[in-house]
Parts: sequence; structure tokens; C-alpha cells
Amino acid sequence: MSMRLFTMLLVCLSLAACSESGDAAPASPSAAPEAATAPAVKATPEAPQSAVETVPALESLLRPEDTLATAQARLGAAQVIAEELNGAEGETSPGWRLYPDDPERSIEVWLNESGRPQALFVRGPKSIWVRADGVRLGMTSTDLQAKNGRPFKFLGFEWDYGGAISDWRGGALAADGKTRGPVVLCPPDPHPMDYPAGDSEFASDDPRMVSNPAIVCEFGVNLDFVAPAATPPAG
Repeated sequence: MSMRLFTMLLVCLSLAACSESGDAAPASPSAAPEAATAPAVKATPEAPQSAVETVPALESLLRPEDTLATAQARLGAAQVIAEELNGAEGETSPGWRLYPDDPERSIEVWLNESGRPQALFVRGPKSIWVRADGVRLGMTSTDLQAKNGRPFKFLGFEWDYGGAISDWRGGALAADGKTRGPVVLCPPDPHPMDYPAGDSEFASDDPRMVSNPAIVCEFGVNLDFVAPAATPPAG
């Protein structure tokens, strides 16, 4: 994902949050709440209980004021490397990668203009990471709707910003200053020819989504909204 797309998704979320009443005010970047721990992922036939562990929430790994040196000191020099992240139209952007040698722990770190971490981003077929609100790779749109407590809106598939959730509609997953960040859906394979597509908003309770739920294939957290006390993962 390009930084342009990541920024656009953050803007979408900010606009959605502004339209929702009753959301908590974003935490100050200087605040340092206790590090969150993501809910344990339930055992499945693919991931038996013996292999399921509680991991730190994604947003607890870095602080907005971190430098490459402070992140390496906390997580390990080999676990935080500088890397050119792939951008739009073949462009790249300076960033970091956490856990570069472990595909299921790998995290992209997008930097702001000062070279400090702005956002963490997870994508791929599998990842151990779970956001503090329980969002993780592999969840279905049905799962998200149930967790949100009401239908949400997303952008149609088959274009640059396809599948990005644009409005939680005031549900439990609405931006609250602690876990705000993009969530992107991918269509199931196979899916109907008339599956939601194009530069328009659709609802998660669309009958085509109900019968063929989409899958969370990318998600992230924006560190500009919260500065958690970082806790390195066990091991």
C-alpha cells in the first residue's frame, strides 16, 4: 500500500469520526496510557489452542516520538530496520519494518515528515497481530459488523481505494482516539459478478455481502492519535 493510499484512508476515518456524535476526543500525543493487550485469538482448526497466544496490541509497539535507535533498543536491533516501502506508481517512501525475517510478525512503519513513526500497517495472508479493538487479518465483514454492533460503510472494490472502510456509523469500532486506523476488505474468491465495485460507498449489510462476506486483508493504527506505553512482545 502506498503512503498516499494510507493517508487517504486516515482522512476517510477522520471525516467519518467528525460526522459521528458522542465519540471520545482523541488522546493527546503526550499522553501515555497503559499498553493495551489485544484479545486472545480463539482457537480454530488451523490454529489449535496450543498455538494461540495473547500478543501485545499492535498500537503498543511504538511511540510517536520513537527514533530508529530507540525502537531498536526496545525491540532489538535486528527487529527494526530502515526500509524503502513500496508506494504508488513504482515510487518508494522511507520507512521501517518490524520483524523483517518473520512474515507473520512483519509490520510496515510509515514515517511522518520528521522521520518519526506515524502509522503501523499489517497486511498479508497471515499475521499474529491484533488491534486493541480486536480487528485482525482474516475477519469477515460479518465479523466486523457484529463487533461494530451495526452495519458500516465501505468503498466499492476494483479500484485504488477499493474495500477501505469509510464510516463505522457510530458503532463500537468508531474512532475513539485509541485504535483509530484504516481497515481494508478484500473480496472473497470467488465472488459474484455483481459484487460491490467502483468509486461509491456500500453497506456491510448489502445482500451480496451477507451471502459472500468480504475478508479483512489489511489494517493499521495511526500513532498520531495515541501514544501508548510500548511493551515488547514476549520472546
